[in-house]
Amino acid sequence: MLYTIKSNVIRNIDGKIKYKQFNEKGKMHFHLGVWVDGSERALDEIEFVEYALHPTFKKQNRNSRNRPNNFSITFWTWGMFNIKVAIHLHSGEIIKMDYYLEYTLPSDKNEYVQV
Repeated sequence: MLYTIKSNVIRNIDGKIKYKQFNEKGKMHFHLGVWVDGSERALDEIEFVEYALHPTFKKQNRNSRNRPNNFSITFWTWGMFNIKVAIHLHSGEIIKMDYYLEYTLPSDKNEYVQV
């Protein structure tokens, strides 16, 4: 396959994992990035990428035309879920993929910083 979807938990400049709590008893939300990986030539064939996040997101559907950043998007989440991805090529072809967003967090609370 020419393309794969990748993700990571975003850290601050000191290497700590950023999180937010939207209310006092709420879950920790982590800042994540998702992008398309492939050869430079394959990525140049992409016009834009559509990401359909979990239905609980207020802005569930996200598009990226950001070729220099491999058509990445970022968002805050507390959970893991399936993302529907549609890669739109300049040729008009659409490549549809499913990507299960999952991540591992360190148990050491010194690795985290609230933002």
